[in-house]
Amino acid sequence: MTAPRRRTVLLGTAAVGLGAAGAGELGGAPARAADAPRPSDPYEESVQDARMVWDRPAEDWQDAPCLGDGSLRVRVRRGESPNLLAFEAMGTSDAWESPAGGVVLRLAGTPTAQRWHLDLWNAELRATVTTTRGRVDLTALVPHGRGVLVVRLVTQGGESEAAWQRTPAGRADHPLPYLEESGGPERVMVAGADAGAVRRALAAPQGPDAEHRRWWHSHYRRGFLSVPDRTVQRFYWTQIYLSAAALRRGAPVTGFGHPLLGSTDHLALDPVAGASGHQPRTASHGHLYGGLPGVGSKGGRAQDPITAWGLPAVDAAYRKSMDERILREWLHPALRKAVGFYAHFLVPEPDGRLHLPATHSPHYADVPDASHALALLRWALSALIDSTRRLGVQEAGLDRWRDIADRLTPYPTGPDGVLIGRGTPLARSHPYASHLLWLHPLRESLPQARSESARRGYARWASMRDSWHGSTHVTAAGLAAAVGEASEALSHLRHFLTDLGGGALYRGGRGEPGGESPVSVPLAGGQAVLDLLLDSWGGTLRVFPATPEEWPDAVVAGLRAPGAFLVDAARSDGRTDWVRVRSEAGEPLVLDHGVEGPFEVLDENGGRRPWRPSGQRAVEVPLGRGESVVVVRRGQRPGAGPRVVEAAGTARAWGLSGPHE
Repeated sequence: MTAPRRRTVLLGTAAVGLGAAGAGELGGAPARAADAPRPSDPYEESVQDARMVWDRPAEDWQDAPCLGDGSLRVRVRRGESPNLLAFEAMGTSDAWESPAGGVVLRLAGTPTAQRWHLDLWNAELRATVTTTRGRVDLTALVPHGRGVLVVRLVTQGGESEAAWQRTPAGRADHPLPYLEESGGPERVMVAGADAGAVRRALAAPQGPDAEHRRWWHSHYRRGFLSVPDRTVQRFYWTQIYLSAAALRRGAPVTGFGHPLLGSTDHLALDPVAGASGHQPRTASHGHLYGGLPGVGSKGGRAQDPITAWGLPAVDAAYRKSMDERILREWLHPALRKAVGFYAHFLVPEPDGRLHLPATHSPHYADVPDASHALALLRWALSALIDSTRRLGVQEAGLDRWRDIADRLTPYPTGPDGVLIGRGTPLARSHPYASHLLWLHPLRESLPQARSESARRGYARWASMRDSWHGSTHVTAAGLAAAVGEASEALSHLRHFLTDLGGGALYRGGRGEPGGESPVSVPLAGGQAVLDLLLDSWGGTLRVFPATPEEWPDAVVAGLRAPGAFLVDAARSDGRTDWVRVRSEAGEPLVLDHGVEGPFEVLDENGGRRPWRPSGQRAVEVPLGRGESVVVVRRGQRPGAGPRVVEAAGTARAWGLSGPHE
């Protein structure tokens, strides 16, 4: 870039907005000689294939592209008139509807042609906007870890008069300075909440941000997935992008968290596993008065302590990392309090079982022995007893916890499987399937007879869809995968993606009710894709457990499973070729590898490893910390790295205005 001829300092109350990005060379990859082709990189190839393109700026926030590094999250869309491009910064919540502020680029002319391109691989947004006065090329990025937005402009003709201005959405109590440098037709605008960070970013050498790109390229290499259905594959990669760009740092842990972070080996982004200077949450029952058993929804729709404290999310972070610090300082103490909370309300009845008085089964009814509440309590009891064993601590309540686990009433069932609660079958469409929580996502192990009940319960719920909305199909995909209905799970995923729309990064689909996090829903969809390819419950790791026939080929690499296992696997022509599992913690491994016919169990160097059978298709292999095992079809050997499988049908790119060749 040429030396700046002038510097304009604008101290506004605007929050940073999303940078639009210019086409062409600005911010693009450096040119390469035609006689020096770049080696094929499956990671880059698959992520670049998931690029998103638009032929006009989004008007709806749900369709707008976003940039971010967690600390600063911005989106771009059309302003109040066609010649305004709004760069909106999001606040400290996960609600994307209301920006905290922003800046606006006022074009000199009216746009006549546009091309917008969100490059996921480099986390940059580029655009070429032709107007009645000239042309503007833009490149925008939020350099990772710097908390600023950088927008580079190259203008032609009358668009040299294009100017930045503060948006009225800016908040006076949180001024967000922005600065601009201009050197001829090349201009750079930097905005951010920290004035010092803005000045440092503007003073840094301009051009492609190598450190920023290195971080993102490393981010994508934490895990890999390739399937023939490019719509599904592209959606998955957009969620890997979104997880780093949009998830707010330090967000409170509630519910089930974002399991995609651990499954794709992105634990550093997890607010539990990735926390530095970790402060364990203090469990308090003060906000739960409305959720007391026996009161139900009469006292309000307060959450139960298990999901209010995010214990399933904490447990997932622990099991993916096997970090004893999480178990000792956070999970075990909170589980002890949660179980103690429920224990006060359990009622022994003549059948010898312990029962729960009426609790609210979410979005359905107040019922005694609600399957939703029983599932959470049974899960918490199992996790608490196991954590006590792992920590080797002396707990005065251990015998009491075991007694509760043994005597807790089974889920009430009927001809159509598990009921909402005692005496209350599922009688109408239910978009949340809260009575099937034990099946998904808790993945409770059941005897074979109860597994049939699970299938009936899922089939009954899925048969009534009048009240379903976009995110319901994400839940349905996970449930279908849990009962082995692979093609049905894929059908639900496709329905969700059709409803979502190709240009949307963060929304739950049409008809989504208020209150759902626009980031959480599609991230859960990304996890649903993984549920078809890798699963772990009942102490067994399952590879390609519910892979549909429509995916005869599939490849995964670097996926993280409970027990701190990293999994690579390949499938071709409808059969599993090989599976590689690396242990980071030395946990016992029981692997349902899915290899049909004669197979070999080898170490990383091709030597034979000792193993013993465990069930119909599983093997139990002793693995020390850092050791690997490879299970292959006899005569096969694993590839040196992942590969992109052949696409089924025509490959197309996502975009606001529909798919583009």
